Amino acid sequence: MDGINSVTGGGAINKPNTAAKAPSSNAEVKTQATPDAHVEVELSEEVRAAETEALMREAKVQEMREAIEAGRFPLDAKKIAENFAELERLL
Repeated sequence: MDGINSVTGGGAINKPNTAAKAPSSNAEVKTQATPDAHVEVELSEEVRAAETEALMREAKVQEMREAIEAGRFPLDAKKIAENFAELERLL
């Protein structure tokens, strides 16, 4: 009985260990195979404008978040409920 358990147990234990080792060795190979490279990218005016707009939008969201947390931002419970109901209809 011990021989059967050791054979099945050994096989089951070895397979996950082998599978677990394979990705790490592959990751090491990929890391070693990738040279450090310097890449320069020139962004178009549209991309720069979008990036600036995103930063401004992020600042506005942060400002609104702080106002909500401080209780200075007016929330309309009816409007929020209507928007949730509309979202539910879309699902």
